[in-house]
Amino acid sequence: MSRGHHSFVLYNTYVVQAPQSTKMSSNGQQTTEIRNSIDALNLSAWMVRQPSLTKLLFDSEHMVNVQDASEQLRRNLDIRQFGFGQSNPTYLLKISNVDPEVKLVLRRKPNKIAHPSSHALHREYRALESITKYNRQAESNEDFHKTIPIPHPYVYCKDPSVIGSEFYLMKFVEGRVFVDPRMTSISSHDRIEAFRDAIRVLVNIHNFPWRQAGLENYGGQRQGGGGGSNDGSRPTYVQRQLERLLQVTSKQSEMMKTSNATNANNEVDMPELERTLREIARILSEHAGRVPNRLGLLHGDYKIDNLIYHPTLPKVVAVLDWELSTIGDRYCDIANLCMMYFMPEIEKGWGVAGLGDMTNKDLRSLGIPSRMQLLSVYSQIDDCYNGRSTSAETSLKIIQEWSGFYLSFLFFKNCVIVHGVAQRAALGVASSKSAHRVASLLPSMVTVTYKILDELPPPSLSAISHEVNSKL
Repeated sequence: MSRGHHSFVLYNTYVVQAPQSTKMSSNGQQTTEIRNSIDALNLSAWMVRQPSLTKLLFDSEHMVNVQDASEQLRRNLDIRQFGFGQSNPTYLLKISNVDPEVKLVLRRKPNKIAHPSSHALHREYRALESITKYNRQAESNEDFHKTIPIPHPYVYCKDPSVIGSEFYLMKFVEGRVFVDPRMTSISSHDRIEAFRDAIRVLVNIHNFPWRQAGLENYGGQRQGGGGGSNDGSRPTYVQRQLERLLQVTSKQSEMMKTSNATNANNEVDMPELERTLREIARILSEHAGRVPNRLGLLHGDYKIDNLIYHPTLPKVVAVLDWELSTIGDRYCDIANLCMMYFMPEIEKGWGVAGLGDMTNKDLRSLGIPSRMQLLSVYSQIDDCYNGRSTSAETSLKIIQEWSGFYLSFLFFKNCVIVHGVAQRAALGVASSKSAHRVASLLPSMVTVTYKILDELPPPSLSAISHEVNSKL
C-alpha cells in the first residue's frame, strides 16, 4: 500500500495536500522526512518477534538471537512518512538487507485523540483481514471479478508502549495514486477505464458477504434485517452517524477550549461555525429516518485518491484507508465519491483536488463521467453483479432522488472532520504538514453543504407516497 491518507478527519479527509507540482497527478506515494516521531529501536525489537514477519525479514523462519536480529533490522531500516494524511500518521518502511528489498507500510494512531470512535485502526485492520480471507475463497472458486483489491495486512500491535500508540503493518503496493481526479497524466481512453474500474470495485465492496464473514456486529451496532431497506423499526445508519458526529464535534470543541489553543485561522468565528454545524445536523435529521438505507460493507471514504492504480494499466490494484469501514448505507460511499464534482480544482490553491469547475462538456472531453453518468454506471454494474435485469431503472431513480441528501450528509461529515483537523492543529498534534490550511477550509465547506441542501433536496414525502401508491 502506501500513502498516508485519510481524508477530512474524525477519521479522515476529502481535503488533500497539494502536490509540489500540479502537473503531476499521480504522486500520491510521495514521502517526506519523519514529522511525527517514531521509536525505530523499539519498533525493530517488536518486529523481529512477530511470526508473520519472520519470512519477510530473515532467511530463517526462526531467529536464535532476538537482540542481534533487532540490531540488524534497525541498522537496515529506513523510515519515511507519507506526505498525505490528516488523521493517522503513515510511514513507509524500507528494509535493505534482504533481496529483494522489503517495503512495508506502518499506520498508527495519533498520540492524542478527541473521541474513542475516531482513528479506529483496529476496525481498518479487521476489514483488511476479512477481505483477504474472502479474496482467497473467491479466487479458489475462480470468481476473480468479485475480489476486492487491498494491501495485504501482516500484524496489528495493541501495545502503545512500542512506539507510543497502536499501529499495524501491511504490504506496500507499488502503483499510482492520483491526487487529482482529472488524472492528467493518462489518456482519455485510460481515464474512461480508470473511472469505470473504480466504480466496479466499489460495487464489489458493497456486495461483500458481510454476514458470512462474521461482520454482523462490525461497526459497533448489530445490523438486522435482510437487504438493508428501511422499515422504520430501528434508527437508520445515517441517523446513528449524525448522533455520533455531533458527539465528536462537541468533544473537539471542548478540547480546544480547555487547551487554551488558538484557531488555525484567526479570522474564523469557530463558535458561530459550530452553531451552524448543529443547525445543518438538525435539517438532515428531519429526513434521515426515511432514507433507502441499503446496507452493505461500507468503505467510508471511497474516492479516487484512496485508490492505487496499476503502474501502467487503468486498473485498481488496492483500495486504501479502511478506517471508516463499517456495515452501513452504501449510498454514502457513492456520495463520497461524487463529492469531487463539488470540490474546486487543485489549482485553486486550497490543497483540494476536485472537478467542481468543470462543465459536463469538459468532463466528456477528458473521458470523465458526469455525476449522473457515474450514478448510472454504478446502478448498471450493481444490477449485473446481482443478476438483475429489470430493476436498473428503479434502483437508478432511487439513487438519483436521494443523491443530494447523501451528498449534503457527506459534506456535513467532512465539515466535522475538518473541524477535527482544526482541533489537532490548535493542539499541535496534526499528522499532516498542511493541517492549518485544511482547517481554514471549514467556512467554505459549510457554505457548500447548505448550497447542496437547497439545490438538491431529498424527495418530498408526498412524492414518495405517490410513487408507493402507484405500485399498489
